[in-house]
Amino acid sequence: MTNNFLIKKPDNHFLASLVEYYFFIDVPVSEVDKQGEYIIPFPRITFGYFFDHPFLVTNQVLNQQVEVDMVISKITSHKITVKPISDCIKIIGAHVKPFTLAYLTNTSLADLPWLIDTQELFKQKAASFKQKINACKTPAQMFAEVENIFLESVLVKDLSLITQAVELVEKHTGEIKLDELANITRVTSRTLRNQFYKHIGCAPKEYIKLVKLYQSVYQMHHSNNSLTSIGHDANYFDQAHFIKTIKHITGKSPGKLRKEMSAFRFLQF
Repeated sequence: MTNNFLIKKPDNHFLASLVEYYFFIDVPVSEVDKQGEYIIPFPRITFGYFFDHPFLVTNQVLNQQVEVDMVISKITSHKITVKPISDCIKIIGAHVKPFTLAYLTNTSLADLPWLIDTQELFKQKAASFKQKINACKTPAQMFAEVENIFLESVLVKDLSLITQAVELVEKHTGEIKLDELANITRVTSRTLRNQFYKHIGCAPKEYIKLVKLYQSVYQMHHSNNSLTSIGHDANYFDQAHFIKTIKHITGKSPGKLRKEMSAFRFLQF
């Protein structure tokens, strides 16, 4: 944690099961990479409000560019880059569990675009939130407003099946097959697949793949372990399979990915 990057866990007990942490960034662009940053496919949903300092977000798979000031990123394996287009980076946001957005809307996540316009989805509630955040004087006040908007927006619904499935995937660090997952949760593979599309926004196999990728990338970023050791820990068949899988998802070899991973990351830390 630094003066220009603060994080906070939720105070509310229920929100603590949905939100990993809130974050606040306020730093001049001159102190970070001005060329933008590749977002490593990530098994989490991110909310971010960029104040008067919008970002340009590019989906290289769909060949689409969007200028954003308040968005929610869906879980996807698409290759996405973000780039600041002003002289400052100022963001208040949250990293949340993959099923959290399903608690906030009755819209199927499969029907939402890869980058969700928060104001379009939540209408007046989003506009009110923006007004309140802009009136805040301190990060502590902003974190309180983010927590308030989550609490005001949570819908009463039973998501125990998808929650259990996600927890099992993460407990096994991606080393679990769909049929096994369905067997443990006592539903058919088809039911589980439909639940993932509706409440997570992607296929269960894609989510499993991203959880496994995350384990490897986290080690690359936070440990000095060799790539051979990281591939072994992630249960890839051999080093060639490890390299091929990482490159297929990210477009970069593990070695290049590790070398290019900056110490400061706009939306992943």
